[in-house]
Order: sequence, then structure tokens, then C-alpha cells
Amino acid sequence: MQVRFWELGNRDVINCKNGRKLGYVGDIGIDLKNGCITDLYVPVGSKYCGCMGKKGEYRIPFNCVVRIGIDIILVDIDEKQCFIK
Repeated sequence: MQVRFWELGNRDVINCKNGRKLGYVGDIGIDLKNGCITDLYVPVGSKYCGCMGKKGEYRIPFNCVVRIGIDIILVDIDEKQCFIK
């Protein structure tokens, strides 16, 4: 299965540990030397209806991705360790 970057942003990111929806993929990290995806970045809401920027984001190591499906991405993470302000 081949997926384009923009298609990742249309999938819900769900944490397998608690079934919680984290959001949607906003960006990815890439190792340019190896040409591999290293991280998924999932923004967490925005302050004041988007006027003042985002509250933070989850940096999810790609090796924590359990499965990429048609409409969801399952990840297995400790949310506190992956959250970045």
C-alpha cells in the first residue's frame, strides 16, 4: 500500500493504550540520509479559536505506529512522553 503525505492528514490518530483520538497528522520528520520517516507530528488544538497558535503537539516516533489503515492510524505511545509544548 502506498500513501501520500496529504492522505495521512485525513486519518484520525488513535492511541491503542487508551483508545483516545489524538488528532490528525500535521507534519512528519524524515531522516534525509536514509530517506525514512522518523516521526509523526500531531498538533493539539489551538488557543482561542486558532488566533494565538497551537497548544502543543505530539511527536510520535514512527516505530510506535502499529498500523496505518484506510481512515485511522493506530499508535502505541505514552502520551506524556510524546507531548511537546
